[in-house]
Amino acid sequence: MQRLSSEDVPRHQRLAFIHDVVGRHAAGMAFDPVDRTTFRASFSILPLDGRTLVGEASYDAFTARRPGELLADGRDDYQLLVSRAGFETEIEGGRTLDFAAGDLLVIDQGARFVTRAPANSFEVIILPRRALAAQAPRLGARSHRRIRHGAPGLGLLTGYAELLRREPPPTAQAARVTADHLLKLAAVALAADPAEGEREHGSALRAARLDLLKQYIVDRLDDPGLDISTVARHHAISPRYVQRLFAQEGTSFSDFLRGERLDRAFRRLGDPATRQAVASIAYEAGFGDLSTFNRAFRRHFDCTPSDIRARALRRARQ
Repeated sequence: MQRLSSEDVPRHQRLAFIHDVVGRHAAGMAFDPVDRTTFRASFSILPLDGRTLVGEASYDAFTARRPGELLADGRDDYQLLVSRAGFETEIEGGRTLDFAAGDLLVIDQGARFVTRAPANSFEVIILPRRALAAQAPRLGARSHRRIRHGAPGLGLLTGYAELLRREPPPTAQAARVTADHLLKLAAVALAADPAEGEREHGSALRAARLDLLKQYIVDRLDDPGLDISTVARHHAISPRYVQRLFAQEGTSFSDFLRGERLDRAFRRLGDPATRQAVASIAYEAGFGDLSTFNRAFRRHFDCTPSDIRARALRRARQ
């Protein structure tokens, strides 16, 4: 993950920095800040393969153009944008579209357009144009599409992109797999019939949804009341479907939850700097009582929590 900010360069070089990052490297656009003297911007950029990228960009108020002279850069991709504060885009020098917070703009980088926005943050996905057009025939020859906030499939697409920014793929092979998942999730969001899109790209949908479920669980391990109904309700799916998603990996919701809680406790116990009592660590990992934690820990690791703590202290003294 690359993280860049205008705050990292001298003030007199900031506008040149923005033009270089956004104009030459990221999006092929010319920037015109509303206030050139105080304009700030920051970016996080995660390339997944040679053509696919996910990122996030925050800007002060601006106008950005992709004029004819920049089209010679040969960009042949679709740029997908979702903003937190809304914006407007003028397509091909004519029609102007207003986008509310959470709406998706899909635009061909081979087209001329002008975007105007207040101080804003954008989720950004870059996908190969031909590959996306092949997966989403409804795009046809159109230079852009707008998908309204709340449309079927959109939340899964943006949620998966956010997850990738938080937890980048660890290998080049994993990056290629996640790039393919993004492409298919975008195709589902763009499908005329969401059910048909889900049938065609079901495996990618299930993999992406399971990744999001896992991250949701890991973020809430310390909640002793976390259960399958809570997770299913948050993701607007049934508990039975949650179980099916975990079953495709040969495990279950309860096994995954217990394993993650035990692993968290193991790491805490294995840290010699930790001064917490075993019971406190167990409760922070989400276990409701100490006896249940001790039994589960022994079955999982074939040793007791006290064994792990003693081992860590011995290593620290060496």
